[in-house]
Amino acid sequence: MENKINILNNKVDKLTENVDNLTGAVADILEAINEFSTKVDEKFVKVDEKFVKVGERFNKIEATMVTKDYLDDKLADLRGDLVILMRKEDTKVGKLIEILKRRKVISEDETKEILSMEPFAKLFV
Repeated sequence: MENKINILNNKVDKLTENVDNLTGAVADILEAINEFSTKVDEKFVKVDEKFVKVGERFNKIEATMVTKDYLDDKLADLRGDLVILMRKEDTKVGKLIEILKRRKVISEDETKEILSMEPFAKLFV
């Protein structure tokens, strides 16, 4: 009987040894996982910082960006201003032609020819 108890004691000792070895291995694995997760966390922090910077740049770009509607409005305003200026010049040219015709510097046909030119042609019927 004592022999069987010794055998059982040996087996329990070996089992305890194996459990101790497993516990050490598990501790090593947990330490490696902890190191890995720490490094991953650090990388995520860096990535988050970069995303914040990119987001700030996008906000700045968006705030200063010219839209198509804005350009369309500005071009329409510019076109209107140019038409007004050209109309004023056309009025001056018309008055000049009238004075030249009155002083008999240009003929009636020349007057009609000049006034029928673009951009604001006058039609004579």
